[in-house]
Amino acid sequence: MAGSSLKAALSANFIIGVIKTIVGFFTGSAAMISEAYHSFADTFNQILLLIGVNRSKKEPDIEHPFGYKKVQFFWAFVVAVLIFGVSGGLALFEGIEIILHPSDHEFHPEYFPWQIAVLSVAIILESFALKTAINEAQAYQKKVKSEKLLEAVEEMQDPVLLSLLVEDSLALTGLIIALIGSIITFVTENPTWDGITAISIGIVLMIGGILLARENKRYLIGVSVSTRIKSQIKDMVENFEGVVELNSMKTMILGPDDMLLALEVTFEPYVIESDNGVADEIDKLEIELCKLVPKLTPNKIFIESQVPKIISEEE
Repeated sequence: MAGSSLKAALSANFIIGVIKTIVGFFTGSAAMISEAYHSFADTFNQILLLIGVNRSKKEPDIEHPFGYKKVQFFWAFVVAVLIFGVSGGLALFEGIEIILHPSDHEFHPEYFPWQIAVLSVAIILESFALKTAINEAQAYQKKVKSEKLLEAVEEMQDPVLLSLLVEDSLALTGLIIALIGSIITFVTENPTWDGITAISIGIVLMIGGILLARENKRYLIGVSVSTRIKSQIKDMVENFEGVVELNSMKTMILGPDDMLLALEVTFEPYVIESDNGVADEIDKLEIELCKLVPKLTPNKIFIESQVPKIISEEE
């Protein structure tokens, strides 16, 4: 679902990374170099997300009868680890090096205007990328009539869009920190502030990476669909003609537009006693469920018929 957001983020991060590298080389700024690491890491991350999207389109086979949609969650988890380890770790390292060895840090105030200009342009580009991702989330929010954007993002269960929202938010936060830190460093001519800025960026990236990894771990293990969708299914099944009771419901997310549904249903005695009554009723129920929840397909709906209590007592 996040195709345009992914392409926008990939293009923005690569361009920004090149510019940051050039300016960081001339200024020697740890904050700018940390931001360059961050941009190139994000560019690589988006390439991994594209790989995940492409591989998730493979058709089901004998070894993977339910398809390959979950591969997106794997690559999104890898991206989260890279944000934490590569982007955050390198930024932290650069900052510590500056603080421990301030005399090795050359201050170039003549390049300060270029540094501010690059950071300002980067903030504009990252804001555009973040806005693109937010627009996709808002479009889904309107579609499902959700009151809160975060709830809509959670319900979308799209690892690519979630990764982009986190990445772009972290990037924008890091750039603002870098801009403020660069100004303080220029005014004070104290390289320690440059180191503190880089460390701050590293900490922000590490926290973001941990939160994103935690979220994708839930999907990899197998998490159920949103409460709203489960409530819709429950209401529809319980009010379906021929159904006495919904005994249990289990769901699991397989991908952004894919899910499993297992139901245990008690049908009316007349349904069970008639020829092919249960089979026909299950077929009708599957059709209605797929209409209600577009993510569902008949081959991923499993309905087990339970014997009504009244019949059990007569036997």
